[in-house]
Amino acid sequence: MKETPVLFGGDSSLVGIVTTPSEEGRMAPVACLMLNMGATHRVGPHRANVKLARHMSSEYGISSIRFDLAGLGDSGAPASANHYMTQVVFDMQAAMNLIETMLGIRRFIVIGLCSGSTNGMAAAMVDPRIVGILMFDSYAFPTRRAQLELTLRRAMAAPTNPAVIAKSIRWLHRKFSAKAAAAAAPVNFMRAVSREETEATFHRSMTELVGRGVALFFLYTGTKHVRDRGRDQLGRFASEPYAQHIDYQFIAEIDHSITTLASQHTFQAVVSEWVLRVVAGRTPAQQHRAAGSKPVTVNAPLQASVTPRLLGPVGSH
Repeated sequence: MKETPVLFGGDSSLVGIVTTPSEEGRMAPVACLMLNMGATHRVGPHRANVKLARHMSSEYGISSIRFDLAGLGDSGAPASANHYMTQVVFDMQAAMNLIETMLGIRRFIVIGLCSGSTNGMAAAMVDPRIVGILMFDSYAFPTRRAQLELTLRRAMAAPTNPAVIAKSIRWLHRKFSAKAAAAAAPVNFMRAVSREETEATFHRSMTELVGRGVALFFLYTGTKHVRDRGRDQLGRFASEPYAQHIDYQFIAEIDHSITTLASQHTFQAVVSEWVLRVVAGRTPAQQHRAAGSKPVTVNAPLQASVTPRLLGPVGSH
């Protein structure tokens, strides 16, 4: 494979690395977008994005761009005063425009780790070029039973741990003291989003994306959720019709930060296999759409200008 650093976006302030197979004839017709996980650098936790990009390109001819959203990592702050999520969509569209200009590829898969899943879903709702989204430890609506089991298992894992004891005491204090609960409430510069609003957005987005045939892979890890029975993390949405047309997997051996080499190898193998199925049109949502389900109207895509600058080859990013 080969890698090229780029500056792109309306003011050339976004920084990314484009990874492509060394032989153009091996290039797949779909490329991957790899975003920040929370506020981490574009390399991903323990360089997961770097390793995955190089593995898929060298082994399967799948190109990708890993990049920092505006204001994160090496990318400059946004020049406009757009809402955060609006800016995220603009940045992702700028990356797709760049890949389309450089490689001629017009279909994309978002490798969404944690918050990257939310960003990928938001972009897919307004841009039909996104044909697949990996939802890694993202949306979760566990039942009360699942939440209770998670709490008990974590407490039992280290019952004498001072941190566990202190956390339990603080929880009891907040539970029975309105003053303590108010004092402990986080100060957030962004508007708080209620569970009801999150669920409504999730339901609406899933209905539309699955109806369009967008491949969705919900991958959950063991350290984040501990156990899983019957698609626990989807909660009441597990019974919705669209839930029958997604890929879902719980892997207890992988942790949320993909820390160990063994978990990294498992992650690469599982994600690569799914990406190849997306490329081949063999995921449940794609097959459902091909079977003749009625398409859902998609909003006209937002437009983000792109002025790519190629900075030459790179050895390690």
